[in-house]
Amino acid sequence: MRSAYPLALALTLSSPVWAGVELKTQLEYSDGQRHSETSYEDDGSFDERSVKRKTRWESDTLFNAELNPDSDWVWSARLGYNARRSVDFKREYREDGSLKKDKTRTEWRQSPYAGLGLRWDFGSMIGGDAWSFRAYHDRFFDVEYRATGLAEDAKPVAGRGNGWETKLTLQAEYPSPWYSLYLLPKLSIKHEQYSAWTNSAQDEREKAEQELQYEARLWLDWIMPVDGWELMFGPTWQLEDKAERKPGKAWEWDNEEQWIGTLKLEYESPMPGFEMELAAEHWLNGADKDDTRYKLELSYEF
Repeated sequence: MRSAYPLALALTLSSPVWAGVELKTQLEYSDGQRHSETSYEDDGSFDERSVKRKTRWESDTLFNAELNPDSDWVWSARLGYNARRSVDFKREYREDGSLKKDKTRTEWRQSPYAGLGLRWDFGSMIGGDAWSFRAYHDRFFDVEYRATGLAEDAKPVAGRGNGWETKLTLQAEYPSPWYSLYLLPKLSIKHEQYSAWTNSAQDEREKAEQELQYEARLWLDWIMPVDGWELMFGPTWQLEDKAERKPGKAWEWDNEEQWIGTLKLEYESPMPGFEMELAAEHWLNGADKDDTRYKLELSYEF
């Protein structure tokens, strides 16, 4: 009788090993500060006082299916949907305080996306544990732009475009002299780009945009005495290179360096599956100084 072992071995070697399927939803709320600026005519007389404030809600739902060809490399297929809603408050006032113009509107940007991800866990080195490299590339294949809640002087928005996002991350974990307290260094680079698109509501061509973001952070992680809970906090340094391009023109670049303070609470259920993250980020300098962003992330791994 012919043995079935070689056939079973061949099937095992040729068949992919699924590492897991995860469904993740992240909600963000950014609370922008109110900015007031007064402008004057050439002769020094009062021109106008402009008041601006922007708040933003953003949701991102991701379905992530991981494929583990060996013990160190994990590939993943990514499918998701991103929606962003920004309330852009813009008003101009005369010298006597009366309203001159109101350009307030609610801006929307929504898009499905698909991409590929990679995680490489390479263990201990340079005195640290749990070193890993992570990367993904997503394509936004139908980006919808629109505006609602238009004030009297606000311009309408309607159009579609496309874009992509790539991110590379290197991170590790270092023990500290104190029990249950760890250092978490992390380096990342993110490149995001959106195509030029036609605003059909005004028959205008909008600029293409891109952003290259460098980030370095060193957080402390406290493993709390309650099962499944961790508290992380620390500073993050960011350098953002932003660019816009009119059709047929070269990219125009601008950059900004900023520091962000973060407090983050994580919960992982004792039984594998459910995880929750709650974070608050506060901008310490730069154009967004004193702005605060809140994040809630829920995920379940099947």
